[in-house]
Amino acid sequence: MKKRLLVIFLIWVSCTQAQESFTYPELKPVYDSMIYFRNLKIIPVTRTEEIIPVVEDSLTSFIPLKTAMKKGWVKISERGEYLVDNINVLMVENRSNYVIQIKSGEILMGGRQDRVLTADTLLAPHSGPHTLPVFCIEEHRWSNLERKFRHGGNTTSGLQQLIHGNMNQTAVWNEIRQWLKTTNQKSSSFAEFLHRRKMVDTTQAYIQYFLKNLPAVDSNIVGIIASTGHKIFGADLFISPAFFYQSLPYLLEKYSQEAILSGSEVRNADYSREQDYADHIFSPQLQPEYIRKKKGKQIYYKGVLLQLTMHDLHGKTSVKMEHNQSTHP
Repeated sequence: MKKRLLVIFLIWVSCTQAQESFTYPELKPVYDSMIYFRNLKIIPVTRTEEIIPVVEDSLTSFIPLKTAMKKGWVKISERGEYLVDNINVLMVENRSNYVIQIKSGEILMGGRQDRVLTADTLLAPHSGPHTLPVFCIEEHRWSNLERKFRHGGNTTSGLQQLIHGNMNQTAVWNEIRQWLKTTNQKSSSFAEFLHRRKMVDTTQAYIQYFLKNLPAVDSNIVGIIASTGHKIFGADLFISPAFFYQSLPYLLEKYSQEAILSGSEVRNADYSREQDYADHIFSPQLQPEYIRKKKGKQIYYKGVLLQLTMHDLHGKTSVKMEHNQSTHP
């Protein structure tokens, strides 16, 4: 008898199916505790309701994909040799005793070309080989030899929004072409661009600033609203502070990169735009509509809502570098 499928895809569903919700009045944006650095503003969000202990305990057994790859606990490979059939699929196998957490937006460099993951997935222990949905982010390379995959960090929040909203390879390539053209890059690899020394150093400056200052704001933070000088990037909410801080480096990387590429300088502590945004996405009446329109996603585990990710309500993901070029890496 065949074994049951061990890959658990975290389902994106509407609020009407939720056993819990991430809405007012349980959520409380703390506007007077906002932190901003260069092109990025972060507003912490706290949660008043208690978490479910059994879910909280199970979260500690989730191993990030980056850690699993470093320890050799997961095998990732191409499905085959042919470009047309295999560009949007990889093979993945968990060889460890742990549940491996795979996040949409994580980058895999190598193989026959660089990819970005398109689904939030939990890979059960000793899963056996299974397919993993991806997009190509390196348009002009299909190598004859398959290189070993390595973890390439996380892509920008704008590209993640595009992946979630369109699920179209051509749209992803078009977005990357525009980024590379605007930044005068000769390489066709978006991952290589994100790993340029100057880009990495600038991104790390953002990440370290917020990692240092955000925990001092409040011990009960469960999420953030991220914005720049002229627009909202998005928001991420979690079931508990522990799960939030486990995901915080990942969140800061995607928002910092977006701030560098398409943001503008944050010049004051005004939060009127962010407050209007929060009143929409945390509204029990409006939130289901935005999720149905693919302006956000909900992630469940064992029937419990773990994470809510909301995008810019206007849905604009294309890079716009009209601000002062001195803010670039």
